[in-house]
Amino acid sequence: MFIGNMDQLRQIIEDAVSARLSQHLTQLQQEIAEEVASQVQSLLDKMSAESSAAPQTSDSTQRLNAAVASIQEATAQADILKALLEGIAHFTARAALFVVRGTTLAGWQSRGFAEDNMRGASVDGAQGLAARAIKDRAPVCAVAAEFDANFSQRNGTPWDGNATLFPLVVRDKVAALIYCDAGVTSGTDSDYSAIEVLTRYACLWLEHAAARKPAGASADVAIPAQAAVVAEPAESAPREAPAVAAAPAASAAPQASLDGVSAEEQELHRKAKRFAKLLVDEIKLYNQAKVAEGRQSREIYKLLREDIEKSRATYEKRYSGTPVASAAYFNEEVVRILADNDRALLGSDFPG
Repeated sequence: MFIGNMDQLRQIIEDAVSARLSQHLTQLQQEIAEEVASQVQSLLDKMSAESSAAPQTSDSTQRLNAAVASIQEATAQADILKALLEGIAHFTARAALFVVRGTTLAGWQSRGFAEDNMRGASVDGAQGLAARAIKDRAPVCAVAAEFDANFSQRNGTPWDGNATLFPLVVRDKVAALIYCDAGVTSGTDSDYSAIEVLTRYACLWLEHAAARKPAGASADVAIPAQAAVVAEPAESAPREAPAVAAAPAASAAPQASLDGVSAEEQELHRKAKRFAKLLVDEIKLYNQAKVAEGRQSREIYKLLREDIEKSRATYEKRYSGTPVASAAYFNEEVVRILADNDRALLGSDFPG
């Protein structure tokens, strides 16, 4: 039902959140909330209109919209996760959140199980379906016994025999897994496309919550200790949340002339430049120490080659086949944002 729109929805959410991460923290929450809500609502309204002949699809769209809004209203990480579980409960019979503690999955909360409180549930995360979800960082589905035979026996095997796991990837780390199944009553269906949308949105909102923490605070997902049931040895200290600087001044780099260009193409140029800025802002946001080191040694590109080229590939995938391909906006933003408009600081090996 949502498959044809998921990529579009996913990109809208990612762009909207990334667009605000580099701005001043005092404005961050309100602006992200307004922009994400507006853009997600726009797509959901479109999906609802397209499915006007199918009331049940419209109802599902409204439930998805409400779930997104509930996640968006939460600010604390635990509240975001609770809102996520509540939203998922509208699209599947049973769902449970497991916190990743080393190689162990510790039950946190659930919806639809006989005992809502998952206190006491513990699953080996180093094998089976859980290990696949953590390794692939993507949803996986298989027979429920592959998740954990004891868990299935204790709670009842799903009527269709299957279970699906959705990893919560926050800052390149799988912080938790969402377990979903169709329940024990025959004929109950799950909408896993909607669940994936909610899970991805929650991951982005968790990153936003982590970015808002004061410098020196943990940037990782911190589910309340009392909710976790398995005490694991403390891991290495989590990295500090990067300091977020105010939005940089307007570009002083030369820009492509738009004289004689149609309004539609001018808008494409504007979007391409904005997207390039978002990508490079993100590089700087998560690599401030390397940027500072690179400026001093005049070899920024050498230190950040992998990040720069990965972002360049993302930019070119979107705009290489368009009329703005020759505008070199990505290179301009690299010079402006990372090298403070001094091309020499990037080093002689910078290809731009």
